[in-house]
Amino acid sequence: MRWCARCRDPQIRIASGMDAPLALPPGLMEAGRVHAFDPACQSAPDHPAFTGVRVYRDALTTEETERLLREIEAVPFVPSQSGKHKQHYGPRFNFTRRRMNAERFEGLPDYAHALESRLRDCVGGDAVGDPAALEACRTALAAFETTDAFVLRYFEREESNLDFHVDDLFAYGEAIVDVSLDSDSVLTFLGPASAGESAESRVCVRVPLPARSIAVVHGRARFEWQHAILAGDIDGVRTSITLRTLGGALRATDAGRRVLLRAKPRP
Repeated sequence: MRWCARCRDPQIRIASGMDAPLALPPGLMEAGRVHAFDPACQSAPDHPAFTGVRVYRDALTTEETERLLREIEAVPFVPSQSGKHKQHYGPRFNFTRRRMNAERFEGLPDYAHALESRLRDCVGGDAVGDPAALEACRTALAAFETTDAFVLRYFEREESNLDFHVDDLFAYGEAIVDVSLDSDSVLTFLGPASAGESAESRVCVRVPLPARSIAVVHGRARFEWQHAILAGDIDGVRTSITLRTLGGALRATDAGRRVLLRAKPRP
């Protein structure tokens, strides 16, 4: 895949909601503040302060991926912002008013539970990198129960992208799971500004997302770093599945408990 070369490409662009992609923050590329995440050691060796991501390559077989894509294709996609198409299973949120509406939520597709189980198998058999980082991932997954599945399809010709953001902290819990199906891509993280410094002090970490991989984001990467899929990192067509769980406060409400019940695997 081309992620190493692309992470040094000054023409890389970030998404801006429904607007056209914009240039990276001034000076970021020239100052050499773009670092590479290496799944072989589950870390960014040149920037050890970046923690909270694990990537499992070849988590799905080719046959499993093709079967999953056929199942996804049987359901219509709807247009989404920034040139993407989507399928969504889960409650709807008004993030501004911090409200959840689960009236139309009737449950998750079976593959959501199968993917969560596969991730748990990957993490359970993992022994790579810092043991404390691995234990932090396992702790985040202990509180994870899929309540939301988001299928996104990106198109190179449409310059599809996902804007830099932090997943809503009220709606969603700590762990965020990303499954890449039919093409390689890169998840780009933009760090917070250093204390007392300008936005130009921020750094990027580029995390490869090979086809058939499963990645999990938690901890500092989840809460302190923004992440995005850049338009320049879409090669042809990319289909991904994002799994999330309800935020802790929501899980304790009557409405949250109903969502958790509906999200359970069908008997």
